Amino acid sequence: MIREQYERLKTGQDLRKTLIELKQELKDETSKQELLAILEGDYSLLAKMLEESDPKVRKNAALVLGQLGQDENVLLLYQAYEKEQQLFVKSDYLKALKGLDCSVCMGGLRKRLEQLETYRPAVEEEKHIREELSALRKLVDKGTVHRRHRFQGYDAAWEVILTTGKQYQQITAGQIKEGKVTILKSGVRVYTSRLKSVLRIPTYRELLFPLNIKKIPAGPREAAATLAQSDLLEMLQRAHGADDAFYFRLSLHSPRALDQRSAFVKKCSFALEQETGGRLKNSASDYELEIRLMENRDGDFLPLVKLFTFGEERFPYRKHTVAASIKPEQAALIARLAKPYMAEQAQVLDPFCGVGTMLIERDKVCPAKVMYGVDIFGEAIAKAKENTELAGKEVYYINRDFFEFTHKYLFDEIITDMPERGKKGRAELDELYASFFDKAAELLEEQGQIIMYANEKNLVKKQLRLHKEFTLLREFSMDEKENYFLFIIRKG
Repeated sequence: MIREQYERLKTGQDLRKTLIELKQELKDETSKQELLAILEGDYSLLAKMLEESDPKVRKNAALVLGQLGQDENVLLLYQAYEKEQQLFVKSDYLKALKGLDCSVCMGGLRKRLEQLETYRPAVEEEKHIREELSALRKLVDKGTVHRRHRFQGYDAAWEVILTTGKQYQQITAGQIKEGKVTILKSGVRVYTSRLKSVLRIPTYRELLFPLNIKKIPAGPREAAATLAQSDLLEMLQRAHGADDAFYFRLSLHSPRALDQRSAFVKKCSFALEQETGGRLKNSASDYELEIRLMENRDGDFLPLVKLFTFGEERFPYRKHTVAASIKPEQAALIARLAKPYMAEQAQVLDPFCGVGTMLIERDKVCPAKVMYGVDIFGEAIAKAKENTELAGKEVYYINRDFFEFTHKYLFDEIITDMPERGKKGRAELDELYASFFDKAAELLEEQGQIIMYANEKNLVKKQLRLHKEFTLLREFSMDEKENYFLFIIRKG
């Protein structure tokens, strides 16, 4: 196939189609090596195609050269990129250069990047300039790490919003010792000059900074202009003691279709870079702040800012996680909701302990006499041991299937985050819950408690009907969609 495609290129036959087919073939390493052997270091055939009148031939010839991965073609591609007049093709030359050593042309690439960062394209040019700018940044930034700012404004006065969901705002509000507190629909607004104490509160989901504008227009360019005129840059400077560039990502929380949200984010992010004169730079992965636009019923947006420049204040012990790990703020909320049903100096067991988060957070609100954690997943147990040591707690961890676990004395409390459905069928999951209640009946003292976080409400209720030795004391809905629940259950 490679030989046939090469011969067609030599005769000029269906250049565009042949180059596209060749691109596909070159994804296979064997095909790539075959073409390199045919060419024997002579790339003049492909180089000639960079001068063809058809821009899509030039584009695909450049991409084929890039796939071959030969650094000797860097100048050839860069010079073609400089001469290219069709904007929609230019980013493809940069993609072709991505895997090559571009040090010889890095000065020119940086100069072009500086030009584009201050260039205001016409509407019909914007998409292509945006694509070229993104590709240029990836090339210029390759192998470099952006300077990370650190939050410096801990002693300043701030207005922040702690998101909590719609049901348990008071749990978080009750932990705020100083400052003005207002309960919101899905969180708590705080005016405080003691931000460090707020950052240590374990039960909020996110900490967000509102801007001095209450709504932003729905158009991407208008939204960017309004953001640039807000106190966003002033807030970043005050918070970090720096007035250089910050890397950001923009997110849109909206009922719009995914493609519409994506198009808005791309246009608005690009316009925001222009409106701020490069003080804000868009980055899909290495960002320091998220600008979040929350769409309201009128189609306008409420702007909020999330910073990633804080040190970890809440859960410094949580060095390790596994895929199934519960979020620590959810574990902290569970512990506080269940606290009235806990006993100090209790003997506590978590039969699906994961990395130990539930036990650690439980012990913070009500110190236990002894804690055991059981998990069949050995990696989780190893991680739990280290997390627990960092937390300054003591837990006896056992790498074993809970249903084979035995103990010489009974427990006062079982607290756990039940395994989720995953690949389990309905019958298998039903059996899991039945076996759990059977085993809990064996291991719990009379009047012992089960504190269970689960997303299978019907299965819990079914087993409570079947296991008459257990009584449901309290049920909490733990999320707005009522998928997750906290059950407080007593034996006897």
